[in-house]
Amino acid sequence: MKTDWNVVRNLMNAAIDACERIEASGYVEADRDAVIDIAGQEVSVHDLLVSAWTYPENLRYQIIRERHDAGVDLPYVPETARILLAMSQAAAELVNAGDVTPAEEKLLKMIAWFDSHLASGIEAATANRKKA
Repeated sequence: MKTDWNVVRNLMNAAIDACERIEASGYVEADRDAVIDIAGQEVSVHDLLVSAWTYPENLRYQIIRERHDAGVDLPYVPETARILLAMSQAAAELVNAGDVTPAEEKLLKMIAWFDSHLASGIEAATANRKKA
């Protein structure tokens, strides 16, 4: 099956860009009760933040339902999906970590491994298998 990696990339970039802007705004936990008016409705920062994680959660369930309706349920969690999940969890641990990047040397090694070895290794191995 195919994956629209541009949509996946856009989803992740939207979240990263929004989180970066929230942090740059100087947001702190005490700001949760700050409000703005949206179309005559008072909306708090807390409302916006909760929406930012429930929106994708709810969309996830819609995606699952639509995949089921189309007969393309996932029989297992694809390896590439596991990579995205694990990487996003590791990245999430870096949020608000301070001025020093925890495990920085290992992070850089992992990034280099992804860039230089993961995909190229799998490409080479599968190409070799197809030749045989």
